[in-house]
Amino acid sequence: MAQIQKTAKSWQVSGDITIDDAPSLLRETRHLPAQTRLVVDFSEVGHVDTATLSLMFEWLRHAQAKDCDLKFSHLPQNLQSLMALYGITKLIPQVKR
Repeated sequence: MAQIQKTAKSWQVSGDITIDDAPSLLRETRHLPAQTRLVVDFSEVGHVDTATLSLMFEWLRHAQAKDCDLKFSHLPQNLQSLMALYGITKLIPQVKR
């Protein structure tokens, strides 16, 4: 089961993010901070599926509406592979390493 630890400027996601986990994560993260920068860290995420991509796009939509500069960091290789497969890598803003 996925969990999320929130601070003012980052969210640390851990566990698996699948079709079973995405709805509860979305409910828990409905309130993005307005007019700020936020990094969602995936370094502790295990298994992902296409629902993870949908969740990320939903977060990005909410961030845009709140003028929140949302970026993602430490995306697991399996998630990067899905992004490449669907041709959306450039649509997911990532923290430069």
